[in-house]
Amino acid sequence: MTDAPIPWAPLRASVIQKQLRAHGIHAPVTVTDRTGSTQNDALAGLRAGARHGSVYAAEHQMQGRGRRGRRWLSTPGGLLFSMIVRDGVASSDPIGRLTIAAVAGAVRAIQDCTGASASIKWPNDLVFGLAKAGGVLVETRGEAAVVGVGLNAFNAAGLAEGQPTTTVAAYAARPFDRSELLAACVVQILDCLTAEGAAWDAVYQEWVGRSTLLGRKVEVSGALRTRGVVEDFAPDGALRLRDEAGNLRQISSGDVSLRLMADAQSRYP
Repeated sequence: MTDAPIPWAPLRASVIQKQLRAHGIHAPVTVTDRTGSTQNDALAGLRAGARHGSVYAAEHQMQGRGRRGRRWLSTPGGLLFSMIVRDGVASSDPIGRLTIAAVAGAVRAIQDCTGASASIKWPNDLVFGLAKAGGVLVETRGEAAVVGVGLNAFNAAGLAEGQPTTTVAAYAARPFDRSELLAACVVQILDCLTAEGAAWDAVYQEWVGRSTLLGRKVEVSGALRTRGVVEDFAPDGALRLRDEAGNLRQISSGDVSLRLMADAQSRYP
């Protein structure tokens, strides 16, 4: 008896590099079998002077992390990479814009490569239904940043810190290659990051339009603990919540964690 073939090809730096160069991106791509964290690899590259658009990817990472220090669980068949951003990070408070651009870019790439239409759980999770399929982590260093992306591409669904998970492959309308998806994510994220005017409005509206939270009851915990209904989002990505007392609160993603309530379909009168 032979083992069933693995339904994904290994990540190939040459394929990623070729696709990036076709879009005018000539930064280096590093692919390793195993690392502690692609985010840490990219931060080290940033300190060493690596250029804008440099990519660090791995098949496995042992110390992956998400927002607010949460663990990012890594299993075979995922897509794990981080990239250096040196353009468009001059704002004094860029994390909201960077997160919006990175998540919207990843959603566009998934749609283009696989036909799967992901939604966004504020501020940085990619979901299908209520199950998580990926996330984005942004860390700034002065006027530069590292954007990390983790996607459950083919790896088995399960639970991540109590949250249901799923895979992109489960929703894909056609076969896809992880190397091509990674390159598409980089291209789309960089395009979104440099968008201005009407182009940025389209990025922002896509991020808002794919939200799973608009009009739904949530519980917010952290520096602020409250419950309410999500009314809309501020231009910098902050969440606007109408609490149970009728007050409108504006909540930054850096302060809190958030969960949908059991009766999340309903609204307050």
